[in-house]
Amino acid sequence: MAAKPAPFAAFRLLVEYDGSRFQGWQKQGPKQSREGVRTVAGSLEHAIHEAGLKLVYLGGAGRTDAGVHALGQVAHLHLEAKGAPRPGELRRILESALPQDIALRDVRTCPPRFHARHDAADRTYQYQISRRRSAFGKPWIWWVKRPLDLDRLAKAWSAFEGDQDLSAFADLDSEEDGRSRIFRCETAESGSLILLRVRATHFFRRQVRRMVGAAVACAMGEEEPRRVQEDLRNPTEAANLYWGAKAAPASGLFLEAVRYPGDPEPTPLRPTIFVP
Repeated sequence: MAAKPAPFAAFRLLVEYDGSRFQGWQKQGPKQSREGVRTVAGSLEHAIHEAGLKLVYLGGAGRTDAGVHALGQVAHLHLEAKGAPRPGELRRILESALPQDIALRDVRTCPPRFHARHDAADRTYQYQISRRRSAFGKPWIWWVKRPLDLDRLAKAWSAFEGDQDLSAFADLDSEEDGRSRIFRCETAESGSLILLRVRATHFFRRQVRRMVGAAVACAMGEEEPRRVQEDLRNPTEAANLYWGAKAAPASGLFLEAVRYPGDPEPTPLRPTIFVP
């Protein structure tokens, strides 16, 4: 017996955005929307409604926090099947209605059961630190004014690799399990920038910003890399408060990519903006 066709048209979106003026990915409640709180998902839904399309569901692979950017956010979009456009036409329609700080890198059809978050194999975030003031790069970097010891930075950053309990380095709900598998932590230099990249099965709220803040504290000599290692082995509430106060600003953080089974390995680490 043939399977019944899905009652909706399913699309997979690859979304790029400058998060500077957004309160994150996730759409807020009606009150916040009326008060003008901007979110990426809310802006996409508005563009869909403006185009006269019937939205069934929109979901993202990662709920980026306020001020965090994305080079490769993935979303699944379900529209009523009747009148749903082809992928190329849908991309054209949405991009004509989206604000200038959101772009669609790709739009394609996908299986109805594809779920951007649940089906992901891993996610990659990148952080950009600048060793000098930049007249052009401020929205996308963290300018650290003090000298940084790159060996100490790399040692502290690599301490996060492996199967870890990130309870000391994330904002968790009371019943949330803080464990995650971190596949790789990389560092690189590009001009005046120091690049940090981390790939893991999943991430928690504010986790990467706290990880970056911890690595920078070690690089400035405020802390020792062994403190990071100890707080991974034996997380405490005091450690969570301590590293929370040292979290890096959102400006330098990018959701770089979301990979699914069969996708290629991440490309070499490179900056999103060049600061010579």
